[in-house]
Amino acid sequence: MAGHIDVVRRACQAWCDGDISIYREMYARDVVAEAGGLWPEDKGSVRGVEAVMCHFESIMRAFERNELVPTRFFENGDALAVELIWRGVPPGGDRPVEQRLACAYRFRDELITHTTWYPELGEALEAVGLGRLPPGGAEAEGGRIR
Repeated sequence: MAGHIDVVRRACQAWCDGDISIYREMYARDVVAEAGGLWPEDKGSVRGVEAVMCHFESIMRAFERNELVPTRFFENGDALAVELIWRGVPPGGDRPVEQRLACAYRFRDELITHTTWYPELGEALEAVGLGRLPPGGAEAEGGRIR
């Protein structure tokens, strides 16, 4: 299961580096990504690797620079809830905007099969069957956008 945390750390680093092409190796072919009102277009869900990639790339293009920083991980079998900080510098801006959010991941054979974004960690914890904030969780170091 430590592998699940490593997958998400690599995904976040790829986002920070501005090249998420590695996501094609991290997602199952039938991946589903959901975010409801958290996505600008409010599409609800996106299915399939290329559709998910296209959606994430459109978000990345909307900002000059952006990063996705995991702060805590909570595992439950083949599921993982992650607390995150997203920062982005809008076009022509010099200061990033920041959003705290959480993501629930489901895995099959070490590939991400489902990812759902939430405004609150508690919702992600419920989605992975943890119900409420368990003690601890694996900590991650937060970064700063450059």
